[in-house]
Amino acid sequence: MISDIFLNGVSLDLENVEFQVQIQHGRSDITSSPQPSNAQIIIRGPVGVNAEISDVLQIQAYGFDRFTGRVSDVTITHLSSEPPVAVSTITGIGELSRVGFVEVGATGWPHESVRQRVEDVLTTVGIPFLNGADPDVQLNQVTGSDIQPTNALTYLSQIAEWAGATYFDNPSGNLVFESYGERGITSFSGTWGGTLGTWAVQTLQWDQFGIILPPTIIPPETVIFTPTWSRTRQSIINSVTVLGYNETHETTQTDSASIAAYDLREYRLNTELRYSADVIDRAGNIITAQANPLWSLGAISILVHNLDETTRDLVLSLVSGMAVSLSDLPQPAPVANYLGLVEGWGEVYVPGEHILTLSLSDPRYSFQTITWGEVDPTLLWSAVPTDLQWFQILNNNSLAA
Repeated sequence: MISDIFLNGVSLDLENVEFQVQIQHGRSDITSSPQPSNAQIIIRGPVGVNAEISDVLQIQAYGFDRFTGRVSDVTITHLSSEPPVAVSTITGIGELSRVGFVEVGATGWPHESVRQRVEDVLTTVGIPFLNGADPDVQLNQVTGSDIQPTNALTYLSQIAEWAGATYFDNPSGNLVFESYGERGITSFSGTWGGTLGTWAVQTLQWDQFGIILPPTIIPPETVIFTPTWSRTRQSIINSVTVLGYNETHETTQTDSASIAAYDLREYRLNTELRYSADVIDRAGNIITAQANPLWSLGAISILVHNLDETTRDLVLSLVSGMAVSLSDLPQPAPVANYLGLVEGWGEVYVPGEHILTLSLSDPRYSFQTITWGEVDPTLLWSAVPTDLQWFQILNNNSLAA
């Protein structure tokens, strides 16, 4: 359960009060814009809470960071005066909210990779970050009359749209930016980019760091299954036109089978991508991910207090982009087992109970599909269904008859 609540580094005395905590991270689905995390703490007892606007608010549960941000609102009411019972409500908002107050781009930008551009932006913001942007995709320089200063949050959103990426603030208060196709890896300690600080703070031996990022398996007996399966025409794009900087490069890609099945669904994207190959790749990824409707599971709720310690620690380590595996889904349903990527979550702590509600997306929306190198080497072509389409292939199980 909640182990500590800190205001400016000072732990609140929670021994003689009743309290409940609600925390929200990330976004509700992959089509929504990233939102700052937020938290609300309600404390009832004989003493009030001395909290100031912009105090640093940190919440930990079972020793894990669950929220780091700033106090945005404080209210105090009273249930009685004899004996005194105060109800204090503290609302906090995550570090992503501060990004919108920093201006960037006043002197333009050099020709550089998406990763370096994101590095420049986040360094200017001044909040610790993990940069998982694509190091190979190149953005054009911005000089002269093309210079348009803007706030850092708006610009990060533009870069994410140009290159296919997302961003969020994590429970430790760090900003994370990562490209689709590599989601979850940025926050994985088994990679250089996922490790903050210096070697002096590491407690693991070199051979104890993980080398792969498997999905977290959620025991079905700990899940409150109320899935809302849905798919919609609104997510379909079967004809996409992507333009490079100043419209110097342009490509249009279509999926004829999707157009025949669902009618023409067009999308046009203007970018600052410098090279034609990157423009073509961006268009191809959009078509692969969105030419056909994919099932959305909606959200599932986990009874964290019923998990064993090992599984609980894995679940509390989840952040946006990491994969979870669910089995024994209620039938009838599109599938019995589901592999999804975390888009966001909400969690509620009340005495004796901790419920975590995950919002999940199909990995194919994030370009997370199996590569040639990951195909089981024992698989025979004759075992692959002849009517299987590329968009249906997610993992080795998808290739099996």
